[in-house]
Amino acid sequence: MIVHENKQILTTSPYHTWYWSYAGAVWPEDLMKVREICDAAQEQEAVTEGKTSENPDYLIRNNKVAWLDDERIYDFIRPFANGANHQSGWNFDLSAIEVAQYTIYYGEGKNHYSWHTDTIINDRMLKEKEGPCAGTIRKMTCIVQMSSPDEYEGGDFQLLSGKSREYLEEGKEVFDVEPITLPHELKEKGSILVFPSFSYHRVTPVTKGIRRSLVFWFRGPPWI
Repeated sequence: MIVHENKQILTTSPYHTWYWSYAGAVWPEDLMKVREICDAAQEQEAVTEGKTSENPDYLIRNNKVAWLDDERIYDFIRPFANGANHQSGWNFDLSAIEVAQYTIYYGEGKNHYSWHTDTIINDRMLKEKEGPCAGTIRKMTCIVQMSSPDEYEGGDFQLLSGKSREYLEEGKEVFDVEPITLPHELKEKGSILVFPSFSYHRVTPVTKGIRRSLVFWFRGPPWI
């Protein structure tokens, strides 16, 4: 059972609130300012952990990114992130924000990002001794929708939902998973989606147009 009105999805998460969202929350003028910062950055091939642009894994990910270390966009996202962290009841211990990622999916039918989490095993920043992200892990992900629904086709953002069910005749319990596409309202330009970074999610292939988003990772001390 899925209850979108309460932002709840039946999942493996220990939290009742699986995601938090702000539909169309960003004023067009503010979004234009953010877009200018994004478009000025250098676009490059997106790669997964352990891969390089010379040796990408297109089965997992195929799209372009640009990296943004800019206090203006950090100041822009912090109020939304802090609000989601408290209103959702997660109350994660957050101490740093990672360099932001401007993500571009071109509509060739191949640009996509398969199932993954944003939490990195053996995160190199855990071992770092200096810098704002030193000794931290990714805890909360914020995504700002930078494109309107009519600018592209495909490119659905989905979370992975799971539930257990028991075969009564055999007395065995099995675990089912299914992709959950979020409400259409969250595809509107200026919408913001916030979720725990360990949640499995994906972006289905973009078949037409260009899909753009801005991704932030908020970090904090390790769970244990």
